[in-house]
Amino acid sequence: MSDIKSLDDIFNDDEMGLLDDGQDSIFELKHVSSKQRAEADMVAKRKRCKDFDKYKDLFIKVQGELKAGERKLLPFNDKGEQLVPGSYYVLGGILLYLEHIDFTSDEKTINGKRYRKDGRTRCIFENGTESNMLYRSLAKSLYQDGKIVSDTNEESDSNFYKNFGGVTDEDTSTGFIYVLKSQSTDPRIQSIDHLYKIGFSTTTVKKRIANASKEPTYLMAQVEVIAEYQAFNINAQKFENLLHAFFGKACLELEVADKNGVLHRPREWFVAPIDVIQQAIQLLVNCQILHYRYDSQQKVIVMR
Repeated sequence: MSDIKSLDDIFNDDEMGLLDDGQDSIFELKHVSSKQRAEADMVAKRKRCKDFDKYKDLFIKVQGELKAGERKLLPFNDKGEQLVPGSYYVLGGILLYLEHIDFTSDEKTINGKRYRKDGRTRCIFENGTESNMLYRSLAKSLYQDGKIVSDTNEESDSNFYKNFGGVTDEDTSTGFIYVLKSQSTDPRIQSIDHLYKIGFSTTTVKKRIANASKEPTYLMAQVEVIAEYQAFNINAQKFENLLHAFFGKACLELEVADKNGVLHRPREWFVAPIDVIQQAIQLLVNCQILHYRYDSQQKVIVMR
């Protein structure tokens, strides 16, 4: 298998198997004792946060953004790769802020046995407590009873701006990634739950979809804009292509006739819940999507 080190490598390597239906996660929990250690570590290391005043207003702000729909709760579907310092999570119904991770051991394989990286975290909880539970313990606990708190659209745009190409203030926008929902009255389309179009436009999304009802690519119907992300330089097209590959097996298989009766098969419509699409976008922005695949049967993102 080729050495995959960047997002660009995925377009030149057929061995990535983004469309494969893999089975077990490499982080699958095998021993009950691991769960017990995780729970014990979580409880034992909780204590009062002496500098909670620094974080109190941040928790209030995040709760307000969740209530307003500016942030969403996403599934925590792995045991480590989704842990990002500076991010928010919900564990056991309590909002927490992952301030930092101090790794003390690296991931390695010795004599065929795999050892995962680990270290101490600092987690601040909205109830005024904190914990220095182990990185692996936190991940396992969130996997069992937790959620990821998504970035706001503004933060997602900022991360996209920062991570894709290292653009500067002098760079110009090359387009927009968008997520659309069809307003078609066609019973074939109305009967499909979680149907969304993921596309790229060099113009504003509003201008691009102005004639949606006359274009087969939009299923000959008006559409609702669910989300849009501004992109810079050449990276947006790669962003779109990777998302299309990621959701490839969930692509809509439907023929639509244009005004002249000519049949078309749109290729940018996918059957996936919106929170899963947003999770995929967040994983891509964080350069972690190479570790995941979309399970089109369960409609969830799982480890490769």
